[in-house]
Amino acid sequence: MPGTALLEIDFQGWIVALVDDPAVVTRAERVRVAQRARGAHLFCLRYLDADGGERGDPRSAEARFIPALAPPADALVLSKSGRDAFDDPDLETNLRIRGVAHVVLTGLLTDHGVLHAARSAHRLGFEVTVIADACRSDTAANHDAGLRALTSLGAHVR
Repeated sequence: MPGTALLEIDFQGWIVALVDDPAVVTRAERVRVAQRARGAHLFCLRYLDADGGERGDPRSAEARFIPALAPPADALVLSKSGRDAFDDPDLETNLRIRGVAHVVLTGLLTDHGVLHAARSAHRLGFEVTVIADACRSDTAANHDAGLRALTSLGAHVR
């Protein structure tokens, strides 16, 4: 699956603490294993607060990736300071350099980071698949609203 990339969005300590279903981490781990076995490129995306502090320091307990989804050495790690990972042009550039046409998304929060990344990926011409049970929000209602919005923009929600 050389034309596919797995985008893992915001699996960081403080964001995982917000979700209503922490088992999302285990499900995202399974998706990572399956996608990597198929040859997908791995992009680990994180939010870093531009104002600094704990959430702006990638070494802090709040901002670093959780151990279960720590990036392996061959993953590309990119940071963002807003909701949309594609605000950093390095994401699109690196996807295109690798010949990626299809992005698979997992992450937090469904109605924030995942939705914004999917919307931008779709607008940029990527095929978008969102793994619903490997995404989560702070409430089930927000997660479901995010999934409805993802479906309406044309993402494949599985």
